[in-house]
Amino acid sequence: MRRIAIVLAAGAVVAAGALPATATPAEQPGEYPGVRNVLPPGQSGGMTLPGAAGAVLGDPLGRQAVDGRNAPENFADQLEMYDALNHADLGALTEESLGDYYKDAPLTLTDDEAVSIDRPKDGVVIRRDEFGVPYIEAETREDAAWASGYAGTTDRMFLMDVLRHVGAARAAEFLGPSAENIAMDQEQLRTAYYTEEEAAAQVEEVAARYGEEGERLLAAADAFIAGINAAQQELCPGLVLGPACPVEYAALQRLPQPWDRADVVYIASLVGGIFGKGGGAEYANARWLKQLEQQFGPEEGRRIFDDLRSADDAHAPTTSSEPAPYGGGPVDPAKPGVALPDLDGPTAPGTGDDAGGGGIPAPSLGSLSGRLAPAPMRITGPFGTLDLAEVGDGMSNAALVSAEHTADGHPVAVFGPQTAYYAPQLLTEQAVVAPGIRARGVSFAGTNLVVQLGRGVDYAWSATSANSDNVDTVVVPLCDPAGGTATVESEGYLDDGRCVPMDSRVHEEKALPTLGGVGAPQVLRFHVLRTEHGIVQLRTTAGGKPVAVVTQRSTYRQELDSVIGFERFGNPEYVRDAGSFQEAAAAIDYTFNWFYADDRDIAYYSSGRLPVRAEGTDPHLPRWAGAEWEWQGWLAPEDHPQQVNPPSGYLVSWNNKPAPGWAAADDGWGWGPVHRSLALSDRMAALTGAGGVTTPDLVAAVQDAATVDSRAFYTLPALLDTVGEDPQLAEATALLRDWQERGAHRLDGDRDGAYEDQAAVALFDAWWESSGEDGAVTSVAHELLRGTLGDLVTALPQRLDDHPRQGLGSAWNNVSWYGYVVEDLGGDGDWSRSYCGGGDTVACQEDLRASLRATVDRVLAEQGVSSVGELTYDKHLDDIRAKATGVVGVRDIDWQNRPTFQQVVNFTGGR
Repeated sequence: MRRIAIVLAAGAVVAAGALPATATPAEQPGEYPGVRNVLPPGQSGGMTLPGAAGAVLGDPLGRQAVDGRNAPENFADQLEMYDALNHADLGALTEESLGDYYKDAPLTLTDDEAVSIDRPKDGVVIRRDEFGVPYIEAETREDAAWASGYAGTTDRMFLMDVLRHVGAARAAEFLGPSAENIAMDQEQLRTAYYTEEEAAAQVEEVAARYGEEGERLLAAADAFIAGINAAQQELCPGLVLGPACPVEYAALQRLPQPWDRADVVYIASLVGGIFGKGGGAEYANARWLKQLEQQFGPEEGRRIFDDLRSADDAHAPTTSSEPAPYGGGPVDPAKPGVALPDLDGPTAPGTGDDAGGGGIPAPSLGSLSGRLAPAPMRITGPFGTLDLAEVGDGMSNAALVSAEHTADGHPVAVFGPQTAYYAPQLLTEQAVVAPGIRARGVSFAGTNLVVQLGRGVDYAWSATSANSDNVDTVVVPLCDPAGGTATVESEGYLDDGRCVPMDSRVHEEKALPTLGGVGAPQVLRFHVLRTEHGIVQLRTTAGGKPVAVVTQRSTYRQELDSVIGFERFGNPEYVRDAGSFQEAAAAIDYTFNWFYADDRDIAYYSSGRLPVRAEGTDPHLPRWAGAEWEWQGWLAPEDHPQQVNPPSGYLVSWNNKPAPGWAAADDGWGWGPVHRSLALSDRMAALTGAGGVTTPDLVAAVQDAATVDSRAFYTLPALLDTVGEDPQLAEATALLRDWQERGAHRLDGDRDGAYEDQAAVALFDAWWESSGEDGAVTSVAHELLRGTLGDLVTALPQRLDDHPRQGLGSAWNNVSWYGYVVEDLGGDGDWSRSYCGGGDTVACQEDLRASLRATVDRVLAEQGVSSVGELTYDKHLDDIRAKATGVVGVRDIDWQNRPTFQQVVNFTGGR
């Protein structure tokens, strides 16, 4: 692979003056090598009408992209690099061979190294490398922002357009009135409804909050929008059938419309409302608690709730070793600020209901249902389906080793976000060099005014979802503004004793059928209800009295504020070391775990605009509205989880618990003794214990963890020890134990078409979860608790599994049931009782044996074989299946649990 020679300027300070458009790396002080990355499938994301015709005619490849044949260059070139690491000999990796799996990631490119050079306006040059990545150099920050808008639109124009319409809750209007698009609009209205005026105003509001820094951001944002519009006009100059215009516009019979400030906020609202939040499931928790109390009585019901909630499990793996107390404590519904909606009270819809257009189904309850019924987030376009739910489920990983444990005395890191797989990818890459910014990396399409994840002059950073608790469920007493008797249909609420009308609006869309967005032409009219706390989700009763159930999110109406922190990340005058990076991260309101590496230090900071909750409220349960129960301010930056150069010698995150004492948000029950992050931390402990860690060592360790069935590896010892010696099950238990002892990998290393341990995979998958013809689920995890909970095991508001068969790559994340197995069968006695077999060890063993016997009999009959060793498993069920959002998609690849955008970092010099 091409290597770019980069001039080192040790100790140099990045110049703040303007850079000439033709500047070369030699003229720019302070660029240090040491970063590689990969972003499948590729940088190019547009398909024109002529290209689409060529792709569809004959269709010999099933519309799977082959660069230069049926797709643009650079559409899928990085996919092959990405997939190749999954069957590489990890023990033979070298510094040189890493170039087969990752591309170099410098900040700048010379004219001689560039594949193409574009000067779309004075003061701007955009060079592209062999992978199609744009390298932007500009004379001013505003010029650079303009160029980011221009280049980003060139690479992701239609996808950006989709995302701004989704953020505005106008997917059905833009893409057509399919059931999926209508449901997505309902969900967005319930998450982040804004009028266009409200959205646009947020841009000036954030500028006002941040003074001169905010004013510079405002100017850059306006330039970014101008760059988007310039590229749109160039690609589609009033003609959807133009040779350079994305073909999707012809399919939709739509002309692309100019962007404005509101559009930027609408896309930001997707990041804040879907990806950068945690909590909001207090309603589901309250219902579950009431069910437990009905069956077991108040005291025992609460103890069971606390056991299974795993809010602050002392045995849960953490990223930081330094305590950071926040939230948690035993559930207490008797606190005066707690509001418990009635289990069987009357209900009326909240936001998203039909406001008179007809034909709109009732909205999903979304987060009010916990994790049993996730909110619909599928969008159907002219050539494919986009599922945003795949992006927002707390994914991404990071592994960093400190300098004292490495071979060269400098930190090494492998990290990146797991944002699912799309063609084109939701993320887009760029390198930007201008006054106030020297950064390269990725951002969500349409938000690339800044580099959200990437590298700077002599440092690199990444993030994982933290899912910290910044969303609450607030219960508001209803009233009739006309003075009548309140009912669940009322649209007034009590505020300090006064009956205040809700902010009641109608969100209207004119939706015409399109290719992909089928459905009759219609005018869609959605009802929107808001109180001072936020958006109304449902109206019901509490204690027999009518109430509104409202979601309060700390970043609502402040969707754009986090861009300040992102802007600081890329500014070498702001970020000069680990401490200044943590300060920059503290300005980000979204709940993410941030990781940093330079040539000296590794560092961690968990961000979020996190409320300090009032005494008398319970973080697990809904709270009443009212001054005494309101948020009391925000958690101070110094109280967030953070650490620099931990004594362990490494930092690991895979969406696990950030720090000791940091309680999980009310919607997260999976921070127990089993978490997929153990697959990384176990390997990091071994590496740092041996010392002399190299970059290939760390890449190999992270990739080895990427094929582990963490569910099986960490639960099977407890399950099999409890089953014990049973002659009827000897072959099955031996098969499973042998697989676990060899690492429980789901890997086809020789690419012969089957997992090496397919028989064990097939057996354990069936034991963990199987569905009958009637849809009934059979699971060993359910049987574990059934002896105590009975049929309530299926009402617990948490998903049973996070399996690769979803096609997302990411798997085994934050599933509480994995921890229940270890806690109940082999724990340290932290639970209030034993659940398996109703607390009887003999009954427990028989329950698990019966469960495994039934599984063996069932799978042998289903596959028509006589021995569990003959079982087969179709590995393609687990394949990563990239969602094609345009004409051409990409081939499926073997499963690996790995960041979508992954950086490999080893700086050996710096300022």
